[in-house]
Amino acid sequence: MNVERPSYGVLGSRDIAQLIAVADHGSIRRAADALGMTQPGLSKNIRLIEARLGMTVFERSTSGAVATDIGTLLLRRGRQILLDLEAIHRDLRDELLSESGLVRIGVGPIPAPVISRLVIGQCHRAHPGISIEMDVGTPAVQFPRVERGEIDMFIGNCDAVEVPSSVALHTIGTLVPVFFVRAGHPLAAYKSLNVRDLAGQKIACVRTTPPFLNWFQTAMAAPVDIALQCDDFEILANAVETSDLLSFGSRRIVALLQRHHDIVMLDVAGIDYHHTLHCAQPAARPLARTAQMVLRLVPRQHLWPIIGVEI
Repeated sequence: MNVERPSYGVLGSRDIAQLIAVADHGSIRRAADALGMTQPGLSKNIRLIEARLGMTVFERSTSGAVATDIGTLLLRRGRQILLDLEAIHRDLRDELLSESGLVRIGVGPIPAPVISRLVIGQCHRAHPGISIEMDVGTPAVQFPRVERGEIDMFIGNCDAVEVPSSVALHTIGTLVPVFFVRAGHPLAAYKSLNVRDLAGQKIACVRTTPPFLNWFQTAMAAPVDIALQCDDFEILANAVETSDLLSFGSRRIVALLQRHHDIVMLDVAGIDYHHTLHCAQPAARPLARTAQMVLRLVPRQHLWPIIGVEI
């Protein structure tokens, strides 16, 4: 008996994009709106795709559309196919445009000030045809964006998060924390301090990692009292400058903040902790040529030229 097999070759990129839109929006109506199509037109296309494949991709109900198990597998592979097609187009475009194009970088809160002030400026001087789009956020937010191809790479600390298999992680340096307060703060009068001398201070900080907080609490032999937490060092510096809050960052970041804020870097002994800085990028495809140009500026120009050197 001859068994008719589904014709998988009939699935095109347009079909995949429509299936993904339905999955992402949770209903054919919302997907049709996003795609600029009519709901009946998209619904008909989805039925034709399922008929050609010989499988049910979505379970429909009055509340929307949910992918079946086989549909979930198809969508996962389909997303990768679209990313690969985009990468092919990008690589061909790179060859034609040479040093022109858009590089999308996700950056953790800690390295963000240095990258925004130094690396981006250096890139525009060295490669004026490259445009950079930078988004600040934690690894938990940025990893899915790396997977979906929304950003080319993420630079930040990934020690305390689970790295998905679709993301490749490379160590590019380390960061040793330094502490700072406003000029005139009682701690600023001391030529040298120990970490335990910081106990009892209210802390202002970027969203830091549990390993650092555990180390800080153990080193001070006291609980960490966080009064302010945000993702912007300028906000932290403003808060420290106008209060008795204690904050921390890298030596390079604090030096940059001192240009515009009346703050003092403390000489604190006993700091035996460092953050590892990583570059996360898609595991299944190489970085675009333009993204590689920008990444070369990060470890070798201004931030952390040698692993173990603080920034």
